Amino acid sequence: MLPLGGALVALDRPGKEPDDDSLYKYLTVFTEALGLVRNAYVEPTDPERLLARALDGAMDALGPFALFVPAEGVKPYLAAAKVGTGHSGVRLGRERGVTFAVRVEEGSPAAAAEVEPGDILAMIGPDSTRDLAHWEVEARLAGPAGTRLETEWIHHGKPRKVTLELGPYPAAAPTLREERGVAVIRLPWLGEAQVAHFETLLASPLVQRRPRRLLLDLRGTDGSDERLAYRVAGLFADGELGRLTARGKVLERFADESPDRFRGELVVLVDRATIGAGELLAEALRERAGARLVGRRTFGYTGREENVALTGGGRLRLATAFYTGPTGEVSDAGLVPDLKVEEESGRFGDKDVPLSELTLRKGLALLLGEEKLPEKQAA
Repeated sequence: MLPLGGALVALDRPGKEPDDDSLYKYLTVFTEALGLVRNAYVEPTDPERLLARALDGAMDALGPFALFVPAEGVKPYLAAAKVGTGHSGVRLGRERGVTFAVRVEEGSPAAAAEVEPGDILAMIGPDSTRDLAHWEVEARLAGPAGTRLETEWIHHGKPRKVTLELGPYPAAAPTLREERGVAVIRLPWLGEAQVAHFETLLASPLVQRRPRRLLLDLRGTDGSDERLAYRVAGLFADGELGRLTARGKVLERFADESPDRFRGELVVLVDRATIGAGELLAEALRERAGARLVGRRTFGYTGREENVALTGGGRLRLATAFYTGPTGEVSDAGLVPDLKVEEESGRFGDKDVPLSELTLRKGLALLLGEEKLPEKQAA
């Protein structure tokens, strides 16, 4: 424990009395609390485990993806980080000790097992995820290809046994189709190959015919690099599209002055699994291309994550900067759609329509002038 404490103390101002901003003050409270737990708890405790769990709690307070890895876990954690979600297809977050699915990639093992965003991962094998550090949970889902992982998920309050057959899968490609005379492009992932394919689809006669109306489906969309969101936004709009900021300072600005590939009516579908690059693209299109967002509030996370080495050999994964839309504002609340679609949004004849289909219908109706925005948002 001493190397970590030493690292934290080194960040404080040496020779100064503790004040409201002093790390020494908080370390004193932490050390006292840790000592009381070790000496007064009803059973003997493991100080290393106590420290790890305390830091897990601190990372939890920073956000759903921050985590602490002790020195002995760094090697398996780094190996798992190379795989990422590439063998499971599910991105996990943790909030108040609860592990949940943030997004599920199309065509992945998790999608095949019908895991959905918002599902709670309760068990991996015989182990409760509450008894595992977040990095351990991620490492297990990044196991070798061919592994059959027995899990239990809580779906809408009901437990469900799920076998995940881990292994690689192809990244979902953009698709173009026609619905009610409107061009609909689904963009599930922002990677270099997907963006290049998207540019080709955007130039197709179906998209470019008049009147130009496009429904862009970004539900569940993320990406390998947030910068790709600005590249795609530049196909629709000019000027500043976003920024990279940290501690109130602008580190980088992203702008585009090239000719637009599409000018016309644009509706973007979003949901709670729209995150990162998907959120940035949706925001830039609303602010710069006049797009209207339809669906559910997005997740609310556009952080640039880094692994920071500790002097004791452990690691911290945390956001060191945030990407933003054109306004430069950072928000963890997500984007509120211009037209919200919830389970109760359907008319009498739509009551049994799945939310995904209802959202699509609402987006098309808005483009075709059959649906209007709420009055306070119509302006």
